[in-house]
Amino acid sequence: MQISRRQFMRLAAAAAGTTVASTIFPGAIQRALATPANNGTGTINDVEHIVILMLENRSFDHYLGSLSGVRGFNDPSVTSDIWSQPDRNGGIVTPFHIDTDNTNFPIWKGLPHSWPDSQAANNGGRMNNWVLAKGGATMGYINRQDIPFHCALADAFTVCDAYHASMPGPTCPNRLYMLTGSNDPHGLGGFGPIIDNNNITQFTNGQGNMYGPGWVTYAESLQNAGISWGAYRQGTDKTSNDNSDGGMNVLLAFQNFVNALPGNPLYDRGVNPRTLAQFKQDVLANTLPQVSWLFAPRIFCEHPLWPPAYGVEWIARILDALTSNPDVWSKTAFIVTYDENDGFFDHVAPPRPAATSANGLSTVETSDEINPGDGNPFGLGNRVPTFVVSPWSRGGYVCSQTFDHTSLIRFIEQRFGVHCGNITPWRRAVCGDLTSAFNFKTPNDVFPTSVPTISMSVPLPTSAVDFAAATAANINKPVPTPPATPAGKPVVESGTRPARAIPYELFAKCAVTGGGPAVHFGNTGGVGVCYRVVDRLNLSNAPKYYTVEDSKTLDDFWTLTSGAYDLRVTGPNGFVREYVDTPSTSAALQVETCYGSDGSIRLSLINVGSGDVNATVSDNAYKMAPQTTRVPAGQTVELPIDLTASMSWYNFSITLKENSNFMCKVAGHVETGADSITDPAMAS
Repeated sequence: MQISRRQFMRLAAAAAGTTVASTIFPGAIQRALATPANNGTGTINDVEHIVILMLENRSFDHYLGSLSGVRGFNDPSVTSDIWSQPDRNGGIVTPFHIDTDNTNFPIWKGLPHSWPDSQAANNGGRMNNWVLAKGGATMGYINRQDIPFHCALADAFTVCDAYHASMPGPTCPNRLYMLTGSNDPHGLGGFGPIIDNNNITQFTNGQGNMYGPGWVTYAESLQNAGISWGAYRQGTDKTSNDNSDGGMNVLLAFQNFVNALPGNPLYDRGVNPRTLAQFKQDVLANTLPQVSWLFAPRIFCEHPLWPPAYGVEWIARILDALTSNPDVWSKTAFIVTYDENDGFFDHVAPPRPAATSANGLSTVETSDEINPGDGNPFGLGNRVPTFVVSPWSRGGYVCSQTFDHTSLIRFIEQRFGVHCGNITPWRRAVCGDLTSAFNFKTPNDVFPTSVPTISMSVPLPTSAVDFAAATAANINKPVPTPPATPAGKPVVESGTRPARAIPYELFAKCAVTGGGPAVHFGNTGGVGVCYRVVDRLNLSNAPKYYTVEDSKTLDDFWTLTSGAYDLRVTGPNGFVREYVDTPSTSAALQVETCYGSDGSIRLSLINVGSGDVNATVSDNAYKMAPQTTRVPAGQTVELPIDLTASMSWYNFSITLKENSNFMCKVAGHVETGADSITDPAMAS
């Protein structure tokens, strides 16, 4: 008799006894929500403990693409072709929901995710080769019914929908970014740059590479600065699924840790197993380090082969430990993220530096970001789920600033002032420091006191014994495969979420000069940004990337090949500018934008042609009435638009009566420094 996954979970729990997760959920979330934040200074200095848990191998769309209010399957800022990935038979594969009951998904081994096939999937930034590089199952996703606890964390705290893996590739290089700030592009440790797992397995008994002292880990920097830190892992039995760190504590590949003896802080805090039980003891005894990294055993890491529900068990135990001492929890930031996306599809094109001037431009040095072996940029990788769980991040918020694993180090830098010299200038420009995901100033003014609705009907297994039963229950089920007929558009939860203020003020404008379009890129938001430009009339050409630091600009020119152009510029948080035209000397318009401190926008309609034009501004998303304005030749008309009804979101197309070939699209969000809501265009 076949049993469902839910039936199996109940039977496994009955055999093993009551699990931690079933006893603390929703209690731990309830306690976490109810505990007021330490608010002595109203700044990041109120954080006394930073706890980081990096799990394994899930993409953002694979887990959270159907969640309300995030940039998932309802993303209006992308073109529709991203959802239709070509296969080897001349067909297409679209996102499809994985049947977690009737496939072997709980023990499925996952998909290719090496450096070469990840480069192939991204295809120079085109993002159109996922199925050919990874297989049809890359388009599979799960939803709230399958991972209710992950969604509950998003509902209760803050989810980041622009957090990327540091590199398109496997586990170990990405974990090196988390623990050192880089993949050693200059070979300071003797073997870099690191782009795969083959030379980064834990160095014990002569296995794997051992990195020399020239490559300094961030733990060593903290130690030298007098900041307390600790790595918590269960054991040293590499053959065990639940009494090891799963090979994920890559500190053990560094010479200074390998050679450390008991009594040396590198051994005591980074090598010697400090279990989750010890972690809870440290919380209760008020001896939790200022910075903690936790490494889950394989069975609890959520890497394909082990069910997501097992990872919930580990998150649950950590949250239970942290909330067992309310005073410690009131001063703790707990960040849950994933090292990379495995081979699972994510639709957002990662920011990347231009490898050459033919690939774009940058105002910041990028040479440290280019792989000398094949000329491809090291990063960023694809998006991964990330939850910011803390007393300063309650309320079901979304933070849409661009982050990667080096952002974890930069958050620690911001709090404790210990600089990491390994992070490249490009990453410091493009990736934030995670502070925008928190409300340090007034975290206790209004906060939720009730836990989100969570189904408690699925008890969770706790050990390798349970996993053996899970394997037996699922081993003969088919692997997840896409349906024969492409699936329809995924069902996305309706509604918006509160959104954190993020430091973006982005500009782009296009003018025809010398026979072709020239695009000017600006940035006055306070942080760097990476723009992506797709030549829609020449899709065989790879997109170009433009990294612009704060208060700097870039300009680039495109040569007309067919008398027309269609350039689509995108940036963070739904920023879009599209310029379409067959240039005309009589009917020509330039469009510029200016943002108001009240969240409004002003369109400058600049007539650079020889004749008067009638310009129509049409709203594409928020039900605003169209406006038609006459713009005399050689003059400019300023058109202010109130965005109160859309909470400062905008999506307009500007067309000309006198030139049917012309279209300019402007879309995005006007940041005012205040929290807002997520894009209403994604709400249904």
